[in-house]
Amino acid sequence: MLWLTICIFLSLLCPNPAWASDEETTALRLARGEWAYEVRGADDYDVNPEGRFPRGERGYAYLVVEGFELGREDSYYFLRINVDVALETQGGFRLFSQRDVLELEEWYLEPPPDTWFYIYVDIPWWAPKGDYVAVITVRDMLAGTELEEKQEVTVY
Repeated sequence: MLWLTICIFLSLLCPNPAWASDEETTALRLARGEWAYEVRGADDYDVNPEGRFPRGERGYAYLVVEGFELGREDSYYFLRINVDVALETQGGFRLFSQRDVLELEEWYLEPPPDTWFYIYVDIPWWAPKGDYVAVITVRDMLAGTELEEKQEVTVY
């Protein structure tokens, strides 16, 4: 009886167990996230693997997300994703934040497995040199869920 109680308790703590099917575990997730020097289009960008950006220049993030909710209207599928950006010190002090840097709405004839987009920030010439943490929050407006990704970035 004790094992049954423990199993029920654990199932309440972990609503998506490891043995759940793919349909049950669908959730907003980052399939790819990379810093870039420049973005020209889908899978067409110059990777900045160290995430180092000079002051006074533009820094890009190329992102691919999947697991978003799709709406349906007539014979079309659509998604609605909003993106927020923040910059923090290594200690977690927030220096800058902007909500809805990107408001993405896309329409499709067939349900897409993922979607890509990019965001950019113009780094001020006066920005202090140093290592920071960029916080990118992707919000699925149809599902009411969000994904927060933190990545180190260096300004020099």
